[in-house]
Formats: sequence, C-alpha cells, structure tokens
Amino acid sequence: MNQIKGILDTSDYEGYWDFINFQIDGYWLDEILDELYPDNMYKGLIPTLVYWMERKDEKAVVWKRILPNENETSICPILMCSDDNDFSCTIIVAEIKNCGDVIQWKQLGMDKTKEWEAEKVGSHVVWFDKLKDLNFAKQDYLDMINVFKERLAFDEVRIDEHVKE
Repeated sequence: MNQIKGILDTSDYEGYWDFINFQIDGYWLDEILDELYPDNMYKGLIPTLVYWMERKDEKAVVWKRILPNENETSICPILMCSDDNDFSCTIIVAEIKNCGDVIQWKQLGMDKTKEWEAEKVGSHVVWFDKLKDLNFAKQDYLDMINVFKERLAFDEVRIDEHVKE
C-alpha cells in the first residue's frame, strides 16, 4: 500500500505562494515525475486542488473527479503549471478508481486534450510507462483531500487580501 499526504510545500520558484502538495511514499509527486522523465520539466508543477486555480469550471471538474463514487473511475487533473493555474498548459492527470477501502491511481499521464471546455480534460492522454499504479488506503486519501480543503479557506483570505493591496 502506498501512502499519500497533503503537506505544506514551498514553491521551487521565487515569488510564488506556499501550497499544499502531494507527497507519495515520502516524496513530492512532481519530483517523482521529474526523476522518471527528466527532460519534461515536471518539477515545480503544483496540485490542481489549490485555491488559486483560475477558472471556476475547471475547479469544479477537479473536485468532482478527485474522489469518484465507489466502484467508479475518473480521469482527474492532479498537477498543473504554476504560471497559468488552469488547464491551458501542462496538465498531469490520474486515472482514479474508487475500490471501496482502497483508492487506486491506476495510471498517470500527460493530458493532450485540444478542446477548451473544462469537462473535456482527460479525453486524450499520453500515459506514462515508467510509473506503476498507486494504491492508497481510503482513509489516508480522505485525510489528504481534507488537508487541501482546510487550506482553501486560508488561501482565499490570503489571496483576496493580496489582491486588495
């Protein structure tokens, strides 16, 4: 069984906010991908569950798909480019299956969808071949999601105050 956590991380780039990041088996997900695929600039991608995602329709897709109903599967955007904060740039997706007591990320890949509608994300994916499926205890997975949810309110206040300045 793999472990997943949502843990506060600092950006790899100056001038960006601290954020909750995916840590899997003690390693940041973006760094795992960067190590497996070193020429693709995956290091520094941030989770799509952060507050400052630009478009409400894209936020809704992410939150709807991050935890599919039991015995269902979804293709969920999980990492994005921190410059754009939307689906227009680099998007890493996970095929997520809810197996009851286990949440499985069956595979991860690069979204290559050309359509701009938020609901279309994940329609065309180039799946990674160097990463095996990841299996998480459902309670650990729910705890990770709750960490992101708890941070949303904090980031909303922090970002809204910054915008007013």
